[in-house]
Amino acid sequence: MTALSRRSEAGLLPLLRPLLLLCLLLLAGCAARPGPEVLDPRPETEATRVIRIYAATNRALAGSFTTQPAFATAYRYYDISVPEGAGGAQIPYPEAEPDPAHQMVVVESGVMDRASFLSATRKAARREARGSGQLGLYVHGYNTRFQEALFRLAQIAAETDSTVAPVLFSWPSRGRPLDYEADRQAALFSRTALSDLVTGLTAGGERLVLFGHSMGGFLVMEVLQALKLSGRDAVLDRLEVVLAAPDIDVFVFASQLDTLGPMAHPIIVLTASDDRALGLSSRISGGRPRLGALPAASPMVAAAARRANVQIIDISAVEADPLGHQRYVGLVQLYARQEATPPALPGAYIFDAISRSLKAP
Repeated sequence: MTALSRRSEAGLLPLLRPLLLLCLLLLAGCAARPGPEVLDPRPETEATRVIRIYAATNRALAGSFTTQPAFATAYRYYDISVPEGAGGAQIPYPEAEPDPAHQMVVVESGVMDRASFLSATRKAARREARGSGQLGLYVHGYNTRFQEALFRLAQIAAETDSTVAPVLFSWPSRGRPLDYEADRQAALFSRTALSDLVTGLTAGGERLVLFGHSMGGFLVMEVLQALKLSGRDAVLDRLEVVLAAPDIDVFVFASQLDTLGPMAHPIIVLTASDDRALGLSSRISGGRPRLGALPAASPMVAAAARRANVQIIDISAVEADPLGHQRYVGLVQLYARQEATPPALPGAYIFDAISRSLKAP
């Protein structure tokens, strides 16, 4: 190989890397994905363990929830049978003739109005969540369909033994790998709907774990900022915020924190520097660093986290999916098997998968 050809090849590599990452993302998104028929109730199912999920969405309804936005929020409940051993990045969706011993199955569902939805979630927080009065609101990420988010939350709730009453907010993601910018606009469109839901869920004094994954973390931070600017500090004080692999520009996050000021509970950020999906997001954004890929071992990151009252937790040691973007699922499973809790102090930590503990870098 000549020196010229080597230089040409070297010059092509930076251009090829984003394309290779895009191919990985497309391959991950092109696996068989569930259609809306998995939401059809099968009341005859011999259910093993049933998890009730309360779902709110600003997706348009046309027989089933679509990828188009709606200006009104719809409310539902779904009772989902979850078999033992349903953990992992892959969700065991039901087939035409479902096997409840190995697949998740919707056994009942129903339509609710806003008042009955808020009343039911309040009662669930006080009854199902062991009297803690705590709700868990899950906001999914980019390239996610309604049914995928619903079954993922049922899986998480089963793993955590329903220590919080599970609620889903599903914004109108297009559910297609190439529609990144469309999903970002859909997330921005959903700020008011999610803000109103968070306000309603905490109106009775309930504590709310607000969990945002990927672009859902971006939406969560937008909502926190909107709540602060509208003077709803009482709502913010009831929130415990977790951002898993957040697809947020680091500089935008710093600006949002400047607006928010210190939260009553430090924001928890789960990161992994080898997250390929966030690597692609960074390249699409002109190389700007993403919050979810920050290295917790960096002294600068640790110092910034302490100043901002944020916990940065590097979970790179957790077994990952091919893109390394769903690690939080594995973390939930590990923590569900012990009584470990994250430290209360802000700063940077590294998760040790062997001891299942958090350590300072």
